[in-house]
Amino acid sequence: MLATFRRAVSFPLAIVLVGYEALNALFGPLVRPAIAWTSSLRLFTRIGAGIAALPPYAVLVTLAVPFAVIEPFKFIALYWLASGHAVLGLIALVLSHLSSLLICERIFHVGKPKLLQIGWFALGYRFVADLRDRALLWLRSTAVWRAAAEFGRRIRLSARSALGR
Repeated sequence: MLATFRRAVSFPLAIVLVGYEALNALFGPLVRPAIAWTSSLRLFTRIGAGIAALPPYAVLVTLAVPFAVIEPFKFIALYWLASGHAVLGLIALVLSHLSSLLICERIFHVGKPKLLQIGWFALGYRFVADLRDRALLWLRSTAVWRAAAEFGRRIRLSARSALGR
């Protein structure tokens, strides 16, 4: 029964995870400096220390509340894009992704040790992380990935040489 469930869930979840990793590869280099800067601010350092000091289920609630607000907004943004409101949808999508990275990602990062103390959360996290790793391993072995990686490498080299002048 569990093996059947894993097979049924694995493929759609792998597609989502690979899409997420692709977006992370595209936008991560742009967003990481902002995340590093905000996390170095005294206010965010104090908030992070406060979250890290919470008990595991309190960290889960602290993560769940902004996640429950931000993530559905991404679907609303996609609806706006699909219904012809391209500018509004694109702005909403970018802002919701940035909010997710700057809020949910930071809460998860500082609260991860406590979250992994929750048995079912740790089990789910390991399942998703293992699935992501296997999907990325497969993806990186394809000719499409190698071609895209080479294309990205050439763009980075061109940008570096253009900025260096």
